[in-house]
Amino acid sequence: MARHRTLISVSSGWGASDMGTGAGPLVITHSINPIQATNKRFDQTFFDRCHHIENHPAGIPEPRLSFTPNNTNFRHNNAVSAIKQTYDRVLSTLKDNSFPFVLGGDHSIAVGTWSALKTHLNQDFGLIWIDAHLDAHTPDTSPSQARHGMPLAALLGYGDAELITLGSNVPKLKPENIVIMGARSFEEGEFELLTRLNVRIMHMDEIFHRGFDTCFQEALTLVTSGNKAFGVSFDIDGFDASIVPGTGTPEPGGLDETILVTLNNLLNHDKLVAFELVEFNPRKDKNSATLKLIWKLVSTLEGAKQWTTVPQQKLHHQ
Repeated sequence: MARHRTLISVSSGWGASDMGTGAGPLVITHSINPIQATNKRFDQTFFDRCHHIENHPAGIPEPRLSFTPNNTNFRHNNAVSAIKQTYDRVLSTLKDNSFPFVLGGDHSIAVGTWSALKTHLNQDFGLIWIDAHLDAHTPDTSPSQARHGMPLAALLGYGDAELITLGSNVPKLKPENIVIMGARSFEEGEFELLTRLNVRIMHMDEIFHRGFDTCFQEALTLVTSGNKAFGVSFDIDGFDASIVPGTGTPEPGGLDETILVTLNNLLNHDKLVAFELVEFNPRKDKNSATLKLIWKLVSTLEGAKQWTTVPQQKLHHQ
């Protein structure tokens, strides 16, 4: 029996360098299927219920509002507001025995998503973090001060006090319960923190060499060890820049569509308790390429096989 799923759409770009990502959730939610001849919207196609968190002003005059001293506190306060609203909605969804599918917005909202899961479960869980970046800065190490580069550190208990204590005073994740996949662009400060904590990082070089399926199966084994529940946080920039122009920080040398073979029907995995998809920036998309890939991804996650006909193979450098 298919599980009851709730879409939690979070329009917030306050934590990103390019705030255009805040417009992404509504564009996706209201989009009509661009890859098949149906008239159903995204929210109507995949979900039983939808809640929208609007924390993003319409018609932003400066989509690249700088992180100057005057703007930093303003942006931080709005990002924290979105994170707290995400926490509340994810927690209520879990209490209603529905599966939360969180759609960002910038990746700072992950603090809300996974803090809520920790509160609900009140026990350890695993997390697969698919991303071109490590997102493990703190305000002391971040060159940009963009909060979307800090959520993983906060979940581990490092960074802004009001975020690391969201829901409880304990770290929401243990380092041994995290696997980062697809990393290829990061700074020394965040890498040093994760290395010191011995977090498992599967860089793109490893994925190219071993193949995505092999790496993902290893990640699943790690995050579910001891019969743990797990979640997935998927930043769309984990894909190669050539196929996802519609994201704020596209990076070359990333994942391609062959990974859909491995991800087929993942939303129905009996240990998966939440899924998060973030960082779509419609301002930067070209010919709806990124939007179409998002539809393919979510369709495949739900069990569709139209885009899993490519034989499983190792990814290769382009």
